[in-house]
Amino acid sequence: MSRGRRRRERKRTWRQLLVVLAGLLVFVAAVGGAAGLGMVKSQVSQIPRVSVGLSLDLVGTSVDPSAVGPTEALNFLLVGIDNAAGIDPDSPIQIDRDVNTLLTDSVILVRIDPDADRVAMLSIPRDLWVPIAGKGWSERVNTARGIGGPGTLIETVSEFLGVPVHHYVEINFAGFLRIVNAVDGVPVEIAQPIRDDSLGLRIEQSGVITLDPDTALAYVRTRRPLTLKEGGNPANDDDWVRLGVWNDLERNQRQQEFMVATLKRAVEKGIRNPLTLRRVANELLDDDNPSITLDDLITVGQLVDLGDEFRSFQVDQIERYRLPVVDATIDGKQVLLLLEEEAQPVLEFFQAGSLAGVRVRLLNGTTSGTVAGVEAALERAGFSVVDRGNADRFDVARTTVRYSESAANEADTLARYLDSPPLLELVAEIEGADVELVVGADYSGVAESPRDSAS
Repeated sequence: MSRGRRRRERKRTWRQLLVVLAGLLVFVAAVGGAAGLGMVKSQVSQIPRVSVGLSLDLVGTSVDPSAVGPTEALNFLLVGIDNAAGIDPDSPIQIDRDVNTLLTDSVILVRIDPDADRVAMLSIPRDLWVPIAGKGWSERVNTARGIGGPGTLIETVSEFLGVPVHHYVEINFAGFLRIVNAVDGVPVEIAQPIRDDSLGLRIEQSGVITLDPDTALAYVRTRRPLTLKEGGNPANDDDWVRLGVWNDLERNQRQQEFMVATLKRAVEKGIRNPLTLRRVANELLDDDNPSITLDDLITVGQLVDLGDEFRSFQVDQIERYRLPVVDATIDGKQVLLLLEEEAQPVLEFFQAGSLAGVRVRLLNGTTSGTVAGVEAALERAGFSVVDRGNADRFDVARTTVRYSESAANEADTLARYLDSPPLLELVAEIEGADVELVVGADYSGVAESPRDSAS
């Protein structure tokens, strides 16, 4: 098969997954292939909008978000709202719930980089302690929307983390349930039994379990799960014990894993087929009870253009990041504080124009036999080591960065982070990574910040 044909097929794969991504808080680009687009474009055009244009893209770039070209990297703030409007009154979600609740249940920053064919997500813990934009005081980030609306949430996240937010997507519980229903449940690897009576969650088996909509929502929301102790009886409440440390980081990990699992399920269910795509869109974009809201600047055309620019996409290639935080108590509230220095490599990747997060294949070119320390140093600096192994020889004197013509900027970035300036070697093509780093005898470490020049 020719490379051109493979690229066209990968492009269709990306574009036809986007409606499913929307239902998972990742509505970021086009809505289907040529046939599918004609079927769902009208539904997408009817999605409610929220006026937050003045709050978008506050930090890091002067580009008007509505004018950003389809090849520009974009950050989408994806927000799940703790609101049960439109949910069956008998659903476990309604336990002890006020239908008017509008707390932010999950916040995820998604970076879409068409030039690099990369999608990355950064979970923002809802208990993160942040200065509320324009208020002069601090609170948990999940209160920002309730304090001043979506615009205040956007500005709070953007100003505190120093990253631009180009677009905003919001989904409520009903939307989550609809997307899981549209793909006939989502298979998830359950490592051990899990239970949370406050959410109606009870899974007594381990292994791959297909979660129905209500169970799936409870699974990604639970913060205080229990598990069955070894040899325990599920019917005996005393045999259920605390699972994990009960914090937002564990929940964020479950949410990210579930999003990827749902995308895989969508592919299995034939989302590439325009008729299937239309069914999913109809399920998700219910005119009577809309469950998704978009910002007022993004257009359907922009979503389509963004999808058209993607040259490759596989579900497993979604990169997942989490913020380094520490537990704290402020004014009697259990909160999380950002470890700012440790967070910088991650945040730089989500900042406009940053090249941190370059995908590196790490090769050992010395007789020392290991590159484990090098890998750890690279990842601390924000690079992503996607593969590791041995070079074709073990007498490499000078550390070398190999790159193709299209990855010259990435090679320069990596070179500037190395304590000892490396050789730069241009090659025809590198598959599966942006650059290759061949560790030589002169390797002396990875810097915390880049030099002004790679030479």
